[in-house]
Amino acid sequence: MRFFAWLRHWINTAVAAATRTDFYRRLDERKPGEAVAHLALLSVFLWTLPFVIVFFVDASRATKSLMEGLRVHVPAGTIFEMKKGAFSNTLSEPLVFGDKEFKVIVNNASSTLALQEGESGLIVSASGVLQRDPLREQKMSFASAPDFRWTRENMLESIARWTPLALFLGAILMSIAVFGAIWIGFLLSVALHGFVLWLALKIGKRTWPWKRALVASAYAATGPIALNALLSAAGLNLSVISNIWYWLILIWIAYDAITRSAPAPGKGGGDAQAEKAVDRSSGGQ
Repeated sequence: MRFFAWLRHWINTAVAAATRTDFYRRLDERKPGEAVAHLALLSVFLWTLPFVIVFFVDASRATKSLMEGLRVHVPAGTIFEMKKGAFSNTLSEPLVFGDKEFKVIVNNASSTLALQEGESGLIVSASGVLQRDPLREQKMSFASAPDFRWTRENMLESIARWTPLALFLGAILMSIAVFGAIWIGFLLSVALHGFVLWLALKIGKRTWPWKRALVASAYAATGPIALNALLSAAGLNLSVISNIWYWLILIWIAYDAITRSAPAPGKGGGDAQAEKAVDRSSGGQ
């Protein structure tokens, strides 16, 4: 139950950061560690988990299509071989199987086939594997692949035995890689935007401690990150819209901090009591 209470609290915080301007008038209550953790959760729920789900669906579908294709289309006794990073087989023609949604092509040495425009699937060539779907295209090389020599029967047996473990380990590795890349990208972006916010407030003679500017920048990224995730899931490359929204939030934070009260005395302008009194008089609490 504690987990769900914590999750509900985090969701409420994220919604407030994305929709309520008065949220940014009480940031003296929040620490940089909370902001960093907030970005980590955004990267998990909005990017890493969806990516892993897509990975599982695509990998499971590809494995099923591969096994069905091997059973139906590959003659008994066909040999598949990997030697020094080069894949070869004894097929007389390229092997094609799958459906309209996902197609698998295994090329041979004498001729090759490719996916048509807009088609999703896998292409296995002598040098590597090309995976394509509506959102991305990924190439995997055989340069470091271990040597092997399999018959059709050996391959079917190995795929059935090792696929569950391979999918599990692959999902873990992909989760770690995607989370790390996304989170680090968020942190770098927030640090840059936080510095710009701190500098703007300093120029406007409403200096904030740099930690508070960093926290504000982190929470201000909530809505833009969610919007960018939705646009990417829809296959729309419109990250410029999220960036504009992000800058508009930061501009509002700076403008509000500069105009609604005089510069606070003391190091970093941290007169919290005076600031809260102004919030109450303006209905910000």
